[in-house]
Amino acid sequence: MRTDVTVFNVPRLGKNYLLASQNRDLITILPDGRRGYEFHPWKKKMALMDTYIYTDVSIHDYLKRLQRDGEKIADYNSIWDYYSCSLR
Repeated sequence: MRTDVTVFNVPRLGKNYLLASQNRDLITILPDGRRGYEFHPWKKKMALMDTYIYTDVSIHDYLKRLQRDGEKIADYNSIWDYYSCSLR
């Protein structure tokens, strides 16, 4: 059965389900809207693994890239609702 779940494949740590917020911390919001996250290993203290720091792309920059790729930006009006819901 297929489910629509937001998954991020974290280097060295594997799949991270973004709705499972216990596996990551929001550590910064940059002036341009990008967010910095610290991802944690699923099984802490089972193996020596470092956390992984990731900075995402701002929605504004993502929309500009889509426009450069020929997409109609009006088709993405609902991105704001999707983005905020996927990170709860």
